[in-house]
Amino acid sequence: MEKQKPLTVVTGFSLKDKCDVIRRIQGNKKKNIKVILFRPTDVKLVIHSEDPFPLTHFISEAVHHVEINTIPNLITALEEESCNHHLDEIILDIHPISDQHSLFESLTSQNGNYNWFIKSHIHVIDARDFWFSYYSEHGITISEIDSNLTLEYTFGETLINQLELAEMIYLSNTEQLSHERLGELMVFIQNLQPKALVSKLNDMNWRNEDKKTAFDMKAACHLYVDQINLFTSRSNMKVIGQYGIETFVYQSFSPVDFSRLEQFFTKLPSEVFRMKGRCYNPFTQELYSISQVGSSIQVDTTNIYSENLTNTLTELLFIGSELNQEEIETMLNDCLQIQYDNRIAY
Repeated sequence: MEKQKPLTVVTGFSLKDKCDVIRRIQGNKKKNIKVILFRPTDVKLVIHSEDPFPLTHFISEAVHHVEINTIPNLITALEEESCNHHLDEIILDIHPISDQHSLFESLTSQNGNYNWFIKSHIHVIDARDFWFSYYSEHGITISEIDSNLTLEYTFGETLINQLELAEMIYLSNTEQLSHERLGELMVFIQNLQPKALVSKLNDMNWRNEDKKTAFDMKAACHLYVDQINLFTSRSNMKVIGQYGIETFVYQSFSPVDFSRLEQFFTKLPSEVFRMKGRCYNPFTQELYSISQVGSSIQVDTTNIYSENLTNTLTELLFIGSELNQEEIETMLNDCLQIQYDNRIAY
């Protein structure tokens, strides 16, 4: 059986920084490497005139050999290149405005059809512009042809969707931040992705240079559990060097009144940077999957016909700066439905 060739995925919003990473990969390996830019045509920009930062401030792509615009064409290209004996590796530069989850799912499902494996996923962050991107009013829309649906994401959500899938995260322009602000950012990112290597771009190392195993695509499915475990491991101790960044997990065996929870969302403290979790209502048999990034909150509702879905019916994870945990807990307690003698008290 022919040996599989490595495929390195690079994500991020900055042209200069991704070019720097790609050059370092090429220069370090001394191999024949091809760079493919994946820029999907089913994703559109949504420009908000009130946003003070132009799109060019955030978005650009790195230098590449070929551009591909659809997932089927990308799969075909990888199949063809797997037979190219003069090619050692492919670097796949994903355009910032992309549905990365769909792309990774397609690459995983097609993995047995060609001799490539995803060796690593590198995400590059401009430390100076991170918070501007995170709270940007610009956004993207993704048209799902099969379901006739259009999904909308903010730049912050797009950024987090990429970052939370990465296993190596490098920060550029770190010298333009104070020691405290850089420390705060790095701790926040490490809380977002506990299993990732987070470091400055100038300190980029090659500890995975001889890595022979594929990138764990299922790791993203376990991310929420990893974040919960990180909070649990620190809940009874004071961690030094967190720069005010905290993680708090709210859990209850009671379901929520979703109308009250929506009111809670409108009063979400500004100190909360990231919130995610789920709430199950056994009376309506609905599962609410909740994701908040900056000022945007997404709620997906799924009908679950199971009384034994989970013992914890309400669970929300918060990541932010100097969180008032007692205040958040009190506000969420007011959102609960409490049963008395088969009646529900609101």
